Amino acid sequence: MHPFLPFLASIASSVTTTPLIVEGTNGVSYLGVRDAHLNQDIFEGIPFAQPPVGSLRFKPPVAWAPSVTPTTINATALGPSCYQGMSTVTPVSEDCLTLNIRKISNSNSSALLPVMVWIYGGGFYNGNVAGYTGRLILPKAASLDKPIIYVSFNYRLGVFGFPPGQASVNAGAQNLGLKDQRLALEWVHKNIAYFGGDPEKVTIFGESAGAISVGYQTMYNKGDIGGVFRGAIMQSGSPSSRNTPAPSNVARELAYEFIVNATGCANAADTFECLRSAPVDQLSQANRDVLVVPNEFRPQDQGPVVFGPTVVPGDSFLPNKPADIIHNGQFARVPIINGVQLDEGTVFSGNTSTTQEVIDWLTSTRPGLTFGINDTVTVQELLTYYPDDPEAGSPYGSGTELFELPAQYKRLSSVVGDLIFHASHRDHLRTASNLGVDAWSYTFAQYLPSTVPPYFAAQYGVRHTGEILFVFQNLPSTAPAELVQLADSVTNYWTSFAYTLDPNPSGSRQEVYWPKYGVNATSLSLKGGNVTETTDNYRQAAIEFIIGNPILYN
Repeated sequence: MHPFLPFLASIASSVTTTPLIVEGTNGVSYLGVRDAHLNQDIFEGIPFAQPPVGSLRFKPPVAWAPSVTPTTINATALGPSCYQGMSTVTPVSEDCLTLNIRKISNSNSSALLPVMVWIYGGGFYNGNVAGYTGRLILPKAASLDKPIIYVSFNYRLGVFGFPPGQASVNAGAQNLGLKDQRLALEWVHKNIAYFGGDPEKVTIFGESAGAISVGYQTMYNKGDIGGVFRGAIMQSGSPSSRNTPAPSNVARELAYEFIVNATGCANAADTFECLRSAPVDQLSQANRDVLVVPNEFRPQDQGPVVFGPTVVPGDSFLPNKPADIIHNGQFARVPIINGVQLDEGTVFSGNTSTTQEVIDWLTSTRPGLTFGINDTVTVQELLTYYPDDPEAGSPYGSGTELFELPAQYKRLSSVVGDLIFHASHRDHLRTASNLGVDAWSYTFAQYLPSTVPPYFAAQYGVRHTGEILFVFQNLPSTAPAELVQLADSVTNYWTSFAYTLDPNPSGSRQEVYWPKYGVNATSLSLKGGNVTETTDNYRQAAIEFIIGNPILYN
């Protein structure tokens, strides 16, 4: 009896789902489901790499291959998430390198469809695919006559994907999570046609650490990406957004020492090999405990941590600082969309009351974090570009309102937003455009009112992550019409880009024309009922000071 027959029978008995088999290559087939209620074909939990466990822990991913053929992959449920830093998502496992595919059932198109591949964010220490199924994007895209194939995948996080310290690099264990992403994209390129996707029309998109990852993927092998994607969308993240200190950075080495001690490996002859065989529960707990931060430095989001990409000479992604790689033109010249939230810094900003506290916050190397600008004089000069005036702070446009928070919160929020996101956004778009890349910029300017759950407190303004509800069509049914309209416009722009490498739609639903960034630094302000063309020149002097100062930038 076929091993999946009982399972097939259980699926067939479901009210809305029926089994669906896709024949792949080399004797591999995939068992998914057709959901009649959603009108979608769903394949989840497909392995693209060998489980990174045992001797493969802390190793670059190894492409999955069947142990016997023919083989049928059970792709009827999401696989476990990779181990997390602080998130409580379950289930989790080291054996987590799987991907997921969705499409509209019985698409009228006989041609292969464009593919959109999502890379989740979460600071390289949290993140999963469960909240990004794509099930609401698909029908909206189809209604716009732009049906797509949607793909998402897991990649290793925290100590499992980005082990810190020089010992990790000596063992060849740098930037493993980025290599997971690359292998997933190679799998898509080789196999997506079996599911109805066009391997020559793949667009990658992501948010926050996922957007930064998108940028890093364009820098793979100095831009020789092998055709695995042809377009890239970055939502709140650019290649230079994240600090990428050397493995020997003090904060990284302290984190490695903490983990070695927490797992009982401190006295081992080879501490890294000891970590490779440490019980996964101990390693996961150490992965969490190293991120503990004092309350006085704890914002809503801890921001970049010691676990994350690092510069290593000869690395396939980061042989040099991302800013230098971009400025040297060592990236794939694929068309890009790169955008930011109006108030990127609010969720990362600490509660500071005086200018000296702002300086202390920016120069402090907090446990587990790689923030810490090691130059007080430069920080003092930076603050001269940010007035000690609540009306000039973030959330922008909130006047003198302090939201019952300490006096310097809005000032620090403005600084942090520019340091991490806005400066790198402008630098990336300007550099790419000057090198002839077709590039489009946006600023998302729509806050979520209290009538729209989840309610984002007013103190955060148009906060980091706020656009995701619109991109994924996840607004509640009670959302005002202008917000629904904005979500539809975003889907139209994004899917048009996937189809033609130009976000301006050619179908029946037209949108406000979106010019390229170009020499005029043209951008689009995305706000419900008010999508308008703007110029990317806000806080010009402050952002130029950041970009031009290596101590502050990347």
